[in-house]
Amino acid sequence: MEPQISRSRQMLNIFVMFMIVQFSGLLLATMVFSGSTFSEVSSTHVVSSAENALFYIVYIVIFALIIIFVSKVYRGNKLFLVFEGAVLFLTSFFVFLILVSYFTSGVQAAFYGNGLTVGLVVAAVLALALVVAKNRIPKLRNTAAIIASMGVGVVLGVSFSFLAAMVFMMILAVYDFVAVFITKHMITLANAVTERNLAFFIGASEIEALPQSDFSKADIRKYEKMRTNAEKKIPQIGDLTRKKLIPVEVPVMLGTGDLGVPLMVSVSAYSVTLNFMLSFFITLGSIFGLIITMYILVKAKRALPAIPPLLLGILIFLGFYLLLRL
Repeated sequence: MEPQISRSRQMLNIFVMFMIVQFSGLLLATMVFSGSTFSEVSSTHVVSSAENALFYIVYIVIFALIIIFVSKVYRGNKLFLVFEGAVLFLTSFFVFLILVSYFTSGVQAAFYGNGLTVGLVVAAVLALALVVAKNRIPKLRNTAAIIASMGVGVVLGVSFSFLAAMVFMMILAVYDFVAVFITKHMITLANAVTERNLAFFIGASEIEALPQSDFSKADIRKYEKMRTNAEKKIPQIGDLTRKKLIPVEVPVMLGTGDLGVPLMVSVSAYSVTLNFMLSFFITLGSIFGLIITMYILVKAKRALPAIPPLLLGILIFLGFYLLLRL
């Protein structure tokens, strides 16, 4: 029997990281909204209309095109690391600021008399430490991406009204579909950040044994050059070779946008009822949407836009919530 890939571990890792972002992000939001009134929550919505949401889509498109252009004309890594560091610093800064302010505000007020200033400094130091740690330890990419996604989701969720957040996600779903299936520039962007291990996505990978007939002659020649040394470290490769199979790494990835946008919607939903019941249903819907995404991924075995099925899951569970409220 030919060995086939078992994606269960990949799927589990992605699900765990996705749920960490969603539920930890909601926990951060409870800290932000603790004791807030409806007028105070509403005053934080700097994006309250579909027109405002559309401007954010334009920013995202411009951002993606700039990254693609730079990746084509610049072959180094330093510029991308600087850009990654700036984005990671800003997004994680808000996460650390919320945590520091919530847990130490009383201590700061008592000992320093200026808790906000101290909180800003501590949050900045922690954010900078995360940037440095990720650069020195590449395996921290997933951790850094999770924290960054939480920062994006919470900040946008606080800033967007629920209606604006839903419209924003709907427009983004259409853009995601076009960018993956029609213009395909999202795939180019994903390849650019993957090659440089930038903290703009989370990922898990497994090894799959594929028939040699699936590969070109050039790919087989490259594999043969590496196979001898690889067999010394992994004897099982010899068994695969005798069966005319080639081991390849099969990654499954989710971008920080795929993590942060559902969180944005669930956080913004708090402003509707001033409790997190609606947010909880939206989070369950996003998890259901991720299940749909993974199912299609296994069947199609190609790059897919994640936002559309995530939106579908949210709409389904939003319908369940409304039915329960009747």
